[in-house]
Amino acid sequence: MGAGSRGAVASSLRPTAWACGLALALALSLAGPGAWAQKASPELTACVAANRQAATELLQARESEIRRHALHAVLVSRLQGLGTPFSQLRAAAARAPRNLAECEKTTGALNAGREQLERIVGTPEQLASCSADNQAAYGQMQATLLELQAGGKVPVARLESVAGRLDQLRPGVNREGQTLTDCRALAAEIETEKAAVQALVPPPPPAPAPRPAAAAPSAPAGVPPAVCRQGHTRQYNELAQAYAAFVGAGPIPQELMAPLQSLSERLTRLAAQIPDTASPDWNCDSINSALERARADLGRLKR
Repeated sequence: MGAGSRGAVASSLRPTAWACGLALALALSLAGPGAWAQKASPELTACVAANRQAATELLQARESEIRRHALHAVLVSRLQGLGTPFSQLRAAAARAPRNLAECEKTTGALNAGREQLERIVGTPEQLASCSADNQAAYGQMQATLLELQAGGKVPVARLESVAGRLDQLRPGVNREGQTLTDCRALAAEIETEKAAVQALVPPPPPAPAPRPAAAAPSAPAGVPPAVCRQGHTRQYNELAQAYAAFVGAGPIPQELMAPLQSLSERLTRLAAQIPDTASPDWNCDSINSALERARADLGRLKR
């Protein structure tokens, strides 16, 4: 074949090759995601599949939360406002990305959408924590009412009034499947009732102030009574001041009333024993021990 004939054949083949390439590209575009997936890397294929699944679950979660919060108009309105951006996320996930970076960008947008939904309706962990706090607070109020009833110092009518309101809260405290919005609203009601219960608790009886004694240097046991008494007096005054500071620091919790009353009585007895060195029952070592025990007991009391 001559050079002229070979050139003519090559010239006739070029349009044919171009037409075949165009046909292949068109066939791939018409074949849809399946053909794209065949030439995509495994990482890109997995990313696309995960995004499409995440987009489907995100829209389903939004619809589910709208149904669950149907009684909360403001919350439903905020959830409905997510409709357009979530639809855009689903469209982005449905498109075939050009590369892995573009796919991961869509992944980030889907994660942000999930976080936005959780900020509106809360997470399961937040709901579990809220429910546990409500149950604990409710149980504590019930226990306090039982103590007040047993004490007999609060009028029955006042106790029954508060107990009736607590009975109305019980179904909400024990209800399963509640929303975080409902749980937080219940928590606000419980806080109100906690104040009402606390108002029923009678104030602690005033503790008698220990009688002060003249301060003097401390003295060890085994020395003459006069010197030993000086050491007792100093220890007693320090202890009496610490006791008065603790009692005067604010409202006294119910559980501290009994130990404080007992400690006050012991200090009163010590105030009478320390100066009475002529008594046959007076003993330097015994008084030292009593003062040390009283100091240790006061140190263990915590508000």
